[in-house]
Amino acid sequence: MIRERIDRAKAKSDCAAGFKLNTGHAGTKAAVFFAVVIAVVFMVCASYYAPVKAAAAENSQKNYVTDDAGILSDSEENRLEKSCASVSKKCKTDIVILTLKTGLDGSRLDSYVRDFISEGGYGYDSSSSVPDVIVYVVDMNSRAVRVVTSGRAQTDISQSNLQGIVDKTKKRLTDGKYYKACDRYIELTRKELDKSISYRLFLYFPIKLAIAAAVAVISVLVMMRTAKSKMTVNGNTYAKDGARIHRREDRFINTTVTTRKIQTSSGSKGGGGGGRGNSGSAGGHF
Repeated sequence: MIRERIDRAKAKSDCAAGFKLNTGHAGTKAAVFFAVVIAVVFMVCASYYAPVKAAAAENSQKNYVTDDAGILSDSEENRLEKSCASVSKKCKTDIVILTLKTGLDGSRLDSYVRDFISEGGYGYDSSSSVPDVIVYVVDMNSRAVRVVTSGRAQTDISQSNLQGIVDKTKKRLTDGKYYKACDRYIELTRKELDKSISYRLFLYFPIKLAIAAAVAVISVLVMMRTAKSKMTVNGNTYAKDGARIHRREDRFINTTVTTRKIQTSSGSKGGGGGGRGNSGSAGGHF
């Protein structure tokens, strides 16, 4: 009898040790598998992450860059032309740059630009009643810089973000870095208008990747620490005094619904809220 008790106790001890070993082994394997998955995802994302190269301008009579002020070199104008054509296609909105020496400013400059849009046949979709276009205009005589919008560019870009495009490029204009100011304008406009999943996925990619890597490392460390923790319970812990089952049930009796009519005023239909969209232009001076 004593011998049998000793054998049973030894069997329970071996079973518990085996359970602990298997649990630790499984936890370690899970941690390694999780780390491998993170590494594979990282490699796949890194292989796809590359700067978007400007495509060749489409075969059309449309000029995306008009440098009447002569502040850009031929090579700079060609690079900007290709960038505008490429981003216009991705955003389904014409991205245009115009430099002048007219001395116009404010609403008079806006009117000049809108005539320029109409006469130049700008607008991504020619069948649209309102041209989808955004124009970055720099007047060297009045030292004015303005962004004029129409169609999708007017409805999809908020007034504050439109003004932000002006504010984030003025310093480059002041320093005489006209090409960099125009290039920055194209970049900022794309961030506002490009809704493609691939572009949104890789926007601010280094920051997203750093956050994901930090979360992955912390998760793996926690899993490995949990896998090494000492087992404190076994199958006998919960059945030491026998198993007891308690029965409990809920019965649905009825439900009560109360309705109330809400009075509304018919005298006003409400005004426009904040939302997106802009007035059609924003500007400043450099």
